[in-house]
Amino acid sequence: MTRKAMLLSFLGGFLSLSIEIIWIRLFTFSYPLPQFFSLTLAIFLVGIAIGAFIGKRICNEEKASINYIGRIFILAALLDILAILGIIYSVQPTTLLVLGLSVLLCSVVRGIIFPIVHHLGSEKQKTGAAISNVYFSNVIGCTLAPIIVGFYLLDIFSTQQTYLLIIASTFFVAYFCISSKLLKITAIVLGALSIISLVQLPEKIITALAQNEGIKLEKLIENKHGFIQIYRDKNNEQIVFGNNVYDGKLNIDLLNNTNMIDRAYMLPIIAPDAKNILVIGLSTGSWVDVLTSVPTLESITVVELNPDYNEFADFYPPMAELLKDKRVNVIADDGRRWLNKHPDKKFDYILMNTTWYWRSYTTNLLSKEFLSLAKERLNPNGFIYFNTTGFHDSFYTSKSVYPYVYQYKNMSLASLIPIKKPTEDEISKSLAKLVFQKNNKPVFNSDIQLANATDEMMKYPIIDYHDIDFTRLGRAPEVTTDYNMIPEYKYGFLSTKPE
Repeated sequence: MTRKAMLLSFLGGFLSLSIEIIWIRLFTFSYPLPQFFSLTLAIFLVGIAIGAFIGKRICNEEKASINYIGRIFILAALLDILAILGIIYSVQPTTLLVLGLSVLLCSVVRGIIFPIVHHLGSEKQKTGAAISNVYFSNVIGCTLAPIIVGFYLLDIFSTQQTYLLIIASTFFVAYFCISSKLLKITAIVLGALSIISLVQLPEKIITALAQNEGIKLEKLIENKHGFIQIYRDKNNEQIVFGNNVYDGKLNIDLLNNTNMIDRAYMLPIIAPDAKNILVIGLSTGSWVDVLTSVPTLESITVVELNPDYNEFADFYPPMAELLKDKRVNVIADDGRRWLNKHPDKKFDYILMNTTWYWRSYTTNLLSKEFLSLAKERLNPNGFIYFNTTGFHDSFYTSKSVYPYVYQYKNMSLASLIPIKKPTEDEISKSLAKLVFQKNNKPVFNSDIQLANATDEMMKYPIIDYHDIDFTRLGRAPEVTTDYNMIPEYKYGFLSTKPE
C-alpha cells in the first residue's frame, strides 16, 4: 500500500500543480497585473486547505480507499471541464468571478486527495519513513510539474491543449484507481474524448478572454513565454497586444502617426551617425524598421524574449524584409541577462520601447541597477532611450545614473553627453538622409512628404530635465530599484497613479 500511496501522492501533486500553472496563466492573461499572480495563488491555497479539511473528515469516517481517490479524480476532471465552459461562455463583467470560483472549486476537490493518500500510506506503518516517503513523493510531483508544464508542454501545446491533456491524465489515473466497471469505462471514455478534443477542438479559451471592444482578433500566437495577439481596428490598422496588453501598431508611416512612431524617428535626428545599436524588445518591429533607414548603420542587435514575434513575417511584409536585413541580428533572450553575458559589447545607443510600467517584471528594465548596467555598455557619447509609459519616476531614476536626462513625449533620453536640441533645418536634413535598404528608396520621397514629416517632428520639443513637470506626481519622485519595485506595486495600476 505504501508504494501505491507514494505513486498517487506523486501524481496528485503533479496534476494539482499542473492545473495551478494553467489557472495562473489564464488569470494573469485576463488581468495582466503582478498582484493577480499572488491572488490566484492565494485562492488556490485556500482551496487546497479546504480540500485537506474535507479529506481529513473522510479519513476519520473510515471511507478512505484508493477507489475513493479514483472517484475524486473523476470529479476533479469534470469540474475542470465545467470551468472551461464557464470561461468560454462568461461575459466580461463576470470573468473575474468565474475565474476565481473555478480556481477555488477545482483546487478544493484536488486538495481532498493528499490527506487520503497520506492516511493510506501510513495506515499500517506509522513510521517516520512511511510518512516522509508519501510527503517526498508529493513534493517531487509538485516540483516537476512547473518544469515539465511551464518549460516544455506550453512550448509544444497551446494553453487549452495543455489543460485538456491534464484533464485526460486525471481521467486515466482515475481509471486505475476505481473498482466500478461503469466508472472505469466512463473514465477511459472521457479521457479519450479529452485527447481527441486536444487535437480537434479549435482554440476557444484564450480567444474568449482576448475579446476587446472595437477591435477584432485576427491571429493568436502563444508559447511558454506568453501570448501575442493581432487585432484589426475600424480603420483597418493592425494592433498588436502582448499578453493581453497593448504593445503597438504595425506602422512606420510618420505621416500616419497613430502609434507615435515619431519617437522612433527622433533617433536618426539626434544620433545621425549611429553605427551600432542595441534594441531590447522587438515587438512589432516597426521601430527597428525605422532605424534600418539610417545610412551609417552597421548593425542592430535586437534582444527579444519571445521568439514568436518573428512569425509576423508570415503576414506582415515589412517584418519579413527586416529579418532578411543582414545588419539586423535578432536574439531570443532576456535583455538584462544578455547584457550581463556580454560585458564586451558597446553600443552608440540603446533603445527600449518598454511595456507599461505597472506590468510584471518591468522593474527589471526601469531600475537604477539596470540603467547602470546599460550605461556600462554604451560608447563614450552614448545614451539610452526608453519608454516610461507615463511613469515620471523613471526620469528621476535616470538622473541618478546619467549626467544628462531629457524628455521627449513619454520617452526618457538619458545620455553621457549633452544632447543638442535639433533645429527645423537639422530635422529636415536628417529625415532627408533616411533610405530603406530593401528598395534603396528614400523614406520621404517628395518635398511635400519631407516638409510634412518635418512639421510632425516639430510638434513636440525635447525637454531638459529641469523643465520636466514632476508636479503631476503629487509627491516627491522616487528612484526605482530592483528591491522596491515601485512601478509594479507601490505606484502600480492598482495603487496611486503617478500622474
